[in-house]
Order: sequence, then structure tokens, then C-alpha cells
Amino acid sequence: MSLRRQSNPRRKEFRPPSLRPSRLEQRGFTLAEMMVAVALMGLLMIPLSNMLSPALDLRAKVETDTRLELLKQAAVGAYRTEMATVDAQPSAIMALQAGTMAPVAANASGACASAAATFAPLARYLQMSTTDAYKDGWGQGLCVLMTTRQTGTQSGVSYWYHNYAFVSPGRDGAIDTGTSLSATSLTLSGDDKGAFIDGRSLVAAQVEATLAQVKRASDAVAAYFNARYLSNSDRDTAINYFARTNRAGVSAGEFDGTGALPNTGGAPALMTSNGISDVLGLTVLDVTNPWGGILQLDNSSDDVRTPENTTASLRSPPFTARITTTLPGGASITRTAVGAY
Repeated sequence: MSLRRQSNPRRKEFRPPSLRPSRLEQRGFTLAEMMVAVALMGLLMIPLSNMLSPALDLRAKVETDTRLELLKQAAVGAYRTEMATVDAQPSAIMALQAGTMAPVAANASGACASAAATFAPLARYLQMSTTDAYKDGWGQGLCVLMTTRQTGTQSGVSYWYHNYAFVSPGRDGAIDTGTSLSATSLTLSGDDKGAFIDGRSLVAAQVEATLAQVKRASDAVAAYFNARYLSNSDRDTAINYFARTNRAGVSAGEFDGTGALPNTGGAPALMTSNGISDVLGLTVLDVTNPWGGILQLDNSSDDVRTPENTTASLRSPPFTARITTTLPGGASITRTAVGAY
């Protein structure tokens, strides 16, 4: 006979009071309790929001400054690369090979309704997506300000230019009425932030670069003349060493028959033609101005001293040659090389 106690299936399991579920655990939260919890959370969020707001605002400002700087770099790069196309337009636009960027002014409420498509013409120059480029750090659209074509003067040379600006309405979301773009500067007012593309300075720098380029080419022509004179054992000062033939391309006693520099035929000639730049030791870049125009050499027209000049008093030494280039707008930069003996 077994002495094992058999269990009673009807016997209830005993649990200590600490392990028994409470009524609260069984029924969950009431609607009133949830509303109180939400209200308390709302009250706690107010000081938390006040603490986070300056940090979020600073982040938005930094993001805005970064995007404005990237836009400025892109616009400056586009302007320098496509300057001739940009300044050929008298209107307040930025005409580029990829398309035309038009102004975006503030609406009646001061907001700027730009979009990704606004900056599509700049896409190849941008270091960010156009879907990001048109917004500031607060997620608001940027305004695009432009002047009509202006005229400036640098070292006595007239030139065309446009000014551009990208402007954020700032934290308040509205462009201030005092914010404006002029022929010389960008004026920001209120909490507006902006980037200024100073077309006048950009083009003036290109004019200075062109002046230096023309001088370098002129010096090369003058040096060639002197070298050819010194290579002549007779040191004949009656010979025009700026050209090897006359205008018709025929050798003549007044010209340097054994020289390499061709006659330009009575008019200026591109320095990339007939091997002119090669003879002078200049590269294609050396004779291409910042607008893409090729410098020209004139060693035989009536504008220089040459044995074939139709004015008798201009047929004798010192013989001369001229380097010329034309800027957008028609202004010319010219420098005369004088043959030295």
C-alpha cells in the first residue's frame, strides 16, 4: 500500500497578499487620470521648450549661414565662368547655360516663395541639392534679389556688371522692408540674413587681369622685335621686325624676311591664328581674356607705324604693333608695342 498523499484537485492554491493583483492593476487608467497625466506633461514641456528654443534657434542660424555661403560660392563660380553670357543681358536676371535664374521678391506678408526649381540653373555649381538650397535653417524659402545691368569703370576701362543677393527672412519669417540691393551693396534690416554677390568687384578684377594679360602679350611682341633686330648683323633700323612680309604676304626689303611673325594683312588678327602666339612663346590661355575673347595683334594697319602706312609720316621708325581685346559692351583694351633698337 502506497503512503503518498494524493492531491485534491479542488484545493485552492494559496498566494501571499503581495502577489495578488490589485484592483487598480486589473482595471487600468481612467480617462480622467489620462487627462491629468497629459496636462502634467504639457506643464513640464513649457520650461523644457524654453530651454531648447535658444539651441534650436542657434542651429537654424548656423544652417542658414552655411546654405547662404554655399549659394554665394556657386553664384560667384557661375558668374566668373559665364560672365559674358550673364552681362550680355540688360535685365535683372542671371542668364546661364543651364537656364535663367529670375528674382524672387517677398510677397505681401514678407515671405519668399522660392522653390528648388529657382536654383536649378546653379545646380552644376552647387555643393548641395537644390531641394535644400532654396530653404534657410528655419525651413523657409529664400528671396533672390538682382539688379539690372550696371556700368562701372576700372583703370579707365568701362565694363558691365550685375549684383545679386540671397536673403533669408530670419526667425520671424518675413523680409524686413529695410532690406534692399543696390548697384553697390546689400543692405540687411531686422533679423534678415543674406549673401551678397558683388558683381562690380568681380568684373573689375577681371578687367585688371585683362590689362595685365594685354601688357604681357605686348611685352612679348616688343621683345620679339628687339631679338630680331639684334640677330641682324647689320643692325638695320629701317627694317620693320614686327612682320616678315608686307600686307600682301610678299617679302620686301622693309620687312624681316627671315623672321617668323606673319603680317596681319592690314587689320588686327587673332593671336591664335597663323601661329602668332607660338612665335611669341604664348599659350592659348595667355591670349584668351576672362570673357573668352581672343587677343588680337595688329602689325600692319594704318593704326600702327609701318612702312605701308598710308600716312607718309607714319612709315618710318620707330615701328609699332598693337595688342587689342574687346570686352562685353564694346569697350576695348589696347596696348602699343614699340620696336626698340
